[in-house]
Amino acid sequence: MNATAMMESGCAATTIGAFDLFRGGEYLQQLIADHDLPVVSANVYDELTGELFVEPYIIVERAGVKFGITGALDPDADVRTHRDVEQLGVIIGEPTETLPAVLEELQEKADYVVLLSQLGLEQSKLLAEEMPGIDFMLIGVVAQYAAKPFEVGSTVFLQPGYKGQRMSDYRLQFDEENAYLGYTGLTFDLGEKVPSDAAMALLLKEHKVAIEDASKRRAAARKPASTPTTSLYEEECLGVGATCQRCHQPQMDQWTETAHAKAFATLERGHQSTNPECLRCHTTCSLDIPLDGSVTVQDNLKNVQCEACHGKATEHARDGSYGKVTVATCLRCHDEENSQDFDFAAYLPKITH
Repeated sequence: MNATAMMESGCAATTIGAFDLFRGGEYLQQLIADHDLPVVSANVYDELTGELFVEPYIIVERAGVKFGITGALDPDADVRTHRDVEQLGVIIGEPTETLPAVLEELQEKADYVVLLSQLGLEQSKLLAEEMPGIDFMLIGVVAQYAAKPFEVGSTVFLQPGYKGQRMSDYRLQFDEENAYLGYTGLTFDLGEKVPSDAAMALLLKEHKVAIEDASKRRAAARKPASTPTTSLYEEECLGVGATCQRCHQPQMDQWTETAHAKAFATLERGHQSTNPECLRCHTTCSLDIPLDGSVTVQDNLKNVQCEACHGKATEHARDGSYGKVTVATCLRCHDEENSQDFDFAAYLPKITH
């Protein structure tokens, strides 16, 4: 999380997600303290003390209406820690066991209860059906988004998707006695049509540059490739220069004019050249690269080369079965999350050779 940006944007409350624990509980706790972040959670506990890791809830008042905000994290969440983190430092309790007491307290102190859910959509729906008292539920961690809010029981669900690609703008309506009347609004894409806030854009750029620089320093400090290691990750592709170019020079020449040949430069311009999630699709045969930053993509595998679409050169066959590009081939990267306007028929001619 970019803590400075969160506070400057007026964040009233947030909760703990699996990615927030990447550097362990101790690091997260220090980050929260340094920036005075309004982080709440009803089911994340300090492993050493057994106490709640952060405050269980916060109450904020807007236009005379009091909102009690709490959060919950899925006990089965895929918490991946950095390779340098020896101990996670937290325990995640069952939300069905920890939330009832918190909700009861909030119903006494607030007009409306908001749950910041890191439980996944289906588990969130079950929770709303089985546990009354949650007026609004904001769904995180789910890649899919809902353009409009929807209701499960008496709970209004807001589902903007994740990774900051969309924003939900909802306006709640109340009468003079603070009785809830309804809402207006929707979730929209934060694309080029939405102007960036200059101050926030600068903060984001500085954040990306700092992460990229730190990743490059760590990579440079690692042992030379000639030093024997016991890496669990082995790259099986060879790169276009060592394989396809020898027999397919015309296709190679055409490929150099495509966006695929410039995919890594796109990351460099955006200061994402060390981000494993981005490297997976802007390099060759790296879809399974670890997300902990432990692997540096080889220079000969940068950009979306032949093997990324046609298969490993070591599996080349001459019976016509090798190299066929299908919709499924493209959807490994051009999915709904990363390529919302993807159309196979329209995209294929741009790279066909």
